[in-house]
Amino acid sequence: MKHLLLSALLTLSLAAGALAQSPQAEVKATTDAILAQLKDPKVQGDDKKAERRQLVRAAMEKRFAWEDSARACLGPQWLKRTPAEKTEFVQLFSEFLKDTYSEKIATYYGDLDSIAYRGEKILEGDYASVKMVLTTKAKVDHPVEYRMNKKADGWKVYDVVIEGVSLVKNYRDQFDAIIAKSSYDGLIKEIKAKKPSSL
Repeated sequence: MKHLLLSALLTLSLAAGALAQSPQAEVKATTDAILAQLKDPKVQGDDKKAERRQLVRAAMEKRFAWEDSARACLGPQWLKRTPAEKTEFVQLFSEFLKDTYSEKIATYYGDLDSIAYRGEKILEGDYASVKMVLTTKAKVDHPVEYRMNKKADGWKVYDVVIEGVSLVKNYRDQFDAIIAKSSYDGLIKEIKAKKPSSL
């Protein structure tokens, strides 16, 4: 479980700053940048965990397509929401993911041994897929796929598939179940109430 979380976290932690280029080249450049930041001696040690978390949060803020991902996770419910509800949901969802993954990667990033890039595919409508394999120091491989779309300021991640499991589908299934059991308002209350690691 720890290594699976590591895979998910690294795939979400793309730093900004890469020049516009191919999706795979941009992923590689920005992933290398965030890993270099996390390995800086100045942010090592348990007392620097908060600083490492902030590095990850800043990277995610600039590289993740929050509204696209939130809309996909909410599914058909998105169309039923008012503009104010959509804005609130995007904010809550993005904060939830940033809290969840910045916490985990700040703890487990050191388990990564290598990254092998397995190619990209440019899809219709400025969408792309980039595949890679993360290998831990225990020599366990974790296949990862970035699903991205092209924005004015570069390629943005809207979904990550870890060992065949889509982040978007995983959350959509959970959200659908909560809404079916209670309501959309019930979902919002649960997201606000739960700690990042519990949903």
